[in-house]
Amino acid sequence: METVIIDAYNLMHRVGELKILLKQSQDVCVDTLISKLESHFFRKGVKCILVFDGYGKNTHKSNIEVKFSKTDTGTDYGNADGLIKHLIEKAKSPKLVKIISSDRDVTFFAKECGCKFQTAEAFWGEVKDKRLEALKAYDEENEKPDVITKGEYEYFLKEFTKKDGK
Repeated sequence: METVIIDAYNLMHRVGELKILLKQSQDVCVDTLISKLESHFFRKGVKCILVFDGYGKNTHKSNIEVKFSKTDTGTDYGNADGLIKHLIEKAKSPKLVKIISSDRDVTFFAKECGCKFQTAEAFWGEVKDKRLEALKAYDEENEKPDVITKGEYEYFLKEFTKKDGK
């Protein structure tokens, strides 16, 4: 199973729509991010870990884990970069790990360990593209009715078979 590790604050500070939400409320921004990631990774068999700087309580919701670099119990990793590096080091198969960050130190470390990596901006572009494709497919699916009634058929037949506007 692929594991995607996201440098959460790095992503939220580099993506316009998340940056706006972050200025309004960190909780709303985090909840929105988790919701969009749940949708993005739905039925893909991907484990996603959001890594945050600072103190917090580690949580788990569906295929999304939220981890903090400092907790009341366990190791203090100092910052998100330290925790991300730790997660990479303890991965059984680094080739199945993908790091999402625009932090050069983190992506360099990931590359050296054999992980895949992607910038925060490029990753969010994929998330947005998938959402837009889903909306377009939904719109196309609901654009035309699957069936028409006999009355509708007769009306259209009459309207489109008129000769010379009569």
